[in-house]
Amino acid sequence: MEQDVLQGLVKDRATIERDGILVAKEIAEKTVWDKLALENPTDAVISAKDEADAARKSATQIHDIKIHLHDTDVLLDCGAGYGRVAKYLLPTMPLGGYIGVDSAYQMLSLFKERYQLNKAEQQTPLLLLNADIHTLPLKDASVDVAIVCAVFLHNHKDVVKQAVAEIKRVVKPGGRVLVYSSFPRAATLMGMQGLAYQALLNLIGRPFKNGPVRYYWRREIMHLFDGFTEVELKPTGYAVIPKSLIFLPRVLDSVWRLVIANPINKLLEIITPKFLKYYCATHFDVVAKR
Repeated sequence: MEQDVLQGLVKDRATIERDGILVAKEIAEKTVWDKLALENPTDAVISAKDEADAARKSATQIHDIKIHLHDTDVLLDCGAGYGRVAKYLLPTMPLGGYIGVDSAYQMLSLFKERYQLNKAEQQTPLLLLNADIHTLPLKDASVDVAIVCAVFLHNHKDVVKQAVAEIKRVVKPGGRVLVYSSFPRAATLMGMQGLAYQALLNLIGRPFKNGPVRYYWRREIMHLFDGFTEVELKPTGYAVIPKSLIFLPRVLDSVWRLVIANPINKLLEIITPKFLKYYCATHFDVVAKR
């Protein structure tokens, strides 16, 4: 698929071009994610603190994504950031097209720079859209598969609801939506304190504060995907002891995580019977068929 064919999937007169990146007309010039990108392009997208950790976390997701892809597919990456998924996916599996959407122009600039230096990635035509994932400037039924990696969890649930509806609109019938590391479970100790923190934000009039992790009940996730023909929730991760105590100062919270929570959780994961590990999962990944 050629570049101009990919651009034909964009709504008419919905974007303007800026140095090779299509920018949605309604998006603000700068966002909080642009600021984070300038400080640290990895932390602005994922929670991994170094590239080795990013590669490790990506490996499992890339393997799973490949299962749902064909080499002729157009893949939509919602919250693409600097191209963490594309960096590991495209050199080993060229596609019909790759559309990276992110609300941070700076992140997409990093994506574009790396793509232009990587011949293996260039086997797949690339289209970069600076837009919000809940107002995608794409035509109906224009992509084969959509992925969301560690994006929803920091957005207010109303925004996530709009985003899922938009993704459903742009994915072709029979296409897949894959969501990773975006729906932390409410039915955990970590989830309970997260819900309490959100309740506090609601009380002080800051319900849409950008940054805090939002936690989900299973039924909430299933409701988000109403109208899809198939929805599979895959429990992932493990924790019994909360990995973070959000009301502690940052230094004390780091001590808690490294000295107490991580070692105890690793030990408990070893001794927990397999049939009980479902109840200790930290989040749900989603595979949904349009």
